[in-house]
Amino acid sequence: SIYMGKKERPGEAVQEALQRIDAVHRLVDQYPGQLGLAMNVEEIRDHVAAGRLANVMGVEGGHIIENDLAVLRTYHRLGVRYMTLTHSFHTDWADSSGTSQDLEPLHGGLSPFGEEVVHEMNRLGMMVDVSHVSDETFWDVLQVSRAPVIASHSSTRGVADHRRNIDDEMLKGLAENGGVIMINFFPGYIDDRVIEEGVAYTEQWGD
Repeated sequence: SIYMGKKERPGEAVQEALQRIDAVHRLVDQYPGQLGLAMNVEEIRDHVAAGRLANVMGVEGGHIIENDLAVLRTYHRLGVRYMTLTHSFHTDWADSSGTSQDLEPLHGGLSPFGEEVVHEMNRLGMMVDVSHVSDETFWDVLQVSRAPVIASHSSTRGVADHRRNIDDEMLKGLAENGGVIMINFFPGYIDDRVIEEGVAYTEQWGD
């Protein structure tokens, strides 16, 4: 996961992302018998067959492209194969679900530039990740995307009613899209007791 929180200085998120991507490449080079960088499905299968851990990089939060499609394309060239459109805060082009508190909508889903981001990801063959996005953004993505999408680390409101979880209608929409959901087992997203009692919690990477 190529992630960092909000960055105020222009270029700072891109610089840190490149450092993190470089670190993945260096680890793979350092431990070729144990690790492999996977750029496509065939390489995933090859690494698994050889007993290596197949690594697929994803950018965790669309703020990390700093509103620049050239940056998105550069990440893809370096091996990034999916991107979560938001993290726990809005980007300039997509609304987030929030994590520890409700957020006032900023765009009402995807902005026109957000639609461009999704289309460019489709063109590149980069998976669109809808974990962390608002309900409105989720439905906009399903309408706009020309390819199946993923929810890389969401959970379901049928199990626990948390703002970042996916409800039954969204699950049906995801299935109709041909997409998949992978479950986040963090207690604050799967245990109503934790949510209702207001037990303090944060995600591994913070808010």
